[in-house]
Amino acid sequence: MAFSDLKMVMPELSTKLKKFTRVGSIYTPQGNLQFRLGSSFYTLDGKIYKIPKAILKKDEDVYLPLDLVEAILLNLISYDVRYQFKETELWVLIPKDPVPKRNLNVKAIVIDAGHGGKDPGTSDPTGNYEKDVSLGVARYTYLYLRKYYPEIRVQMVRKNDHFVELEDRSKLANQVLNDTRDVVFVSFHCNASLSDKAAGFEVYYLSQSPSTESARETALLENRYVGKHKNPVVSQIQSQMLSSVTQRRSRKLATAVADQYEKALSPEIPSRGVKKADFSVLRGSLMPAVLVEMGYLTNPEESKKLRDKNYQKKIARSVIKGIHEYASSKD
Repeated sequence: MAFSDLKMVMPELSTKLKKFTRVGSIYTPQGNLQFRLGSSFYTLDGKIYKIPKAILKKDEDVYLPLDLVEAILLNLISYDVRYQFKETELWVLIPKDPVPKRNLNVKAIVIDAGHGGKDPGTSDPTGNYEKDVSLGVARYTYLYLRKYYPEIRVQMVRKNDHFVELEDRSKLANQVLNDTRDVVFVSFHCNASLSDKAAGFEVYYLSQSPSTESARETALLENRYVGKHKNPVVSQIQSQMLSSVTQRRSRKLATAVADQYEKALSPEIPSRGVKKADFSVLRGSLMPAVLVEMGYLTNPEESKKLRDKNYQKKIARSVIKGIHEYASSKD
C-alpha cells in the first residue's frame, strides 16, 4: 500500500526518508516507527520486528506491506480504527468521536477450553488428547479466579467434555460483554508438529496477517472445526472490520500472559513468543482475546508435563498473573 494513500485518510501521519542511508520513519505523537527501504524489518519502541515482505519505494512513494500498515494502525493511531484487508485493498473506517484512553480493567473473564466432545484436537503418540489438557487447565484457572478474585465474573465456555462450535464460543463471550464492559477472553490449546522435537508455548492475538507461516498453519489447524451452519448473527459479527484498539489491547494481554508463562515454566517449556494469526474463535470475540498454545503434545517430554496436574496449575496461575499485569497497566 502506498504511504500517500494511507496519509490521505490519516493526515496526522508524518514520514521522513534519508536519501543516502534509505532509512525512513513514520511518526505521530503516539510513537515513531523506523524502517529501511528494501528491508523486511522495522523497529518500534526499541524492539526489532520482522515482516514477511520488504518496504519498497517506487515513483517517489513508499509502499508498505500489510503487516507494516497494521503495525501503524495499532501503534501510531490513538483512536479506534476499523479496518479490513480485502485482497489488494485496505478498507478503513475512521470514527467521528475518538475513544479516550483509560486505565485497563478486567471485570469478567471468559475461559475457553479448546476443542471437546467429537473434536479431540491433537494428541500425543499414546492417545492423550488436547481437549482433556485444555479442559484441565481451564478448570484450574476457573477455580483459582473464583478463590482469589471473587469480585470478577468468570465464565467457562465448557465445563466438561462436550463439543461447542467455534462461533458459539465467541457468541457466549460477547453475551458476557453485553452485561459487563471490561471482559477478556482466553482460549487454551496444545500445539502439534510432524517433528517430535518441536517444543515451546506461544500466545496469539488476532490478525489477518499471520506473523509467520507456522502461525498460519497453527490457525488453520485450530480453525478446522468451524461449523457448516453458522449462526447468522455471529457470521455478521465475523464479517465486521477489525478494531485497532481491541487488537492493541489483545496484543498487550498476550505479551503479559507470555511474560508470566515464561517466568513460571521456562525452560521446561520454552517460549516461542507472542504471535498473531487469524483464529476463528478470536475473530468473533469483540473484546481483548488471546489464544494460548500451551506446548506441543507431539513432543513426548512436553506432553508429560502438560498432562501433569501440578504443571496445569502452574499454567493456570501464570495466565492469571498475566491478566493481572494487563489489568494493572494503562491503555
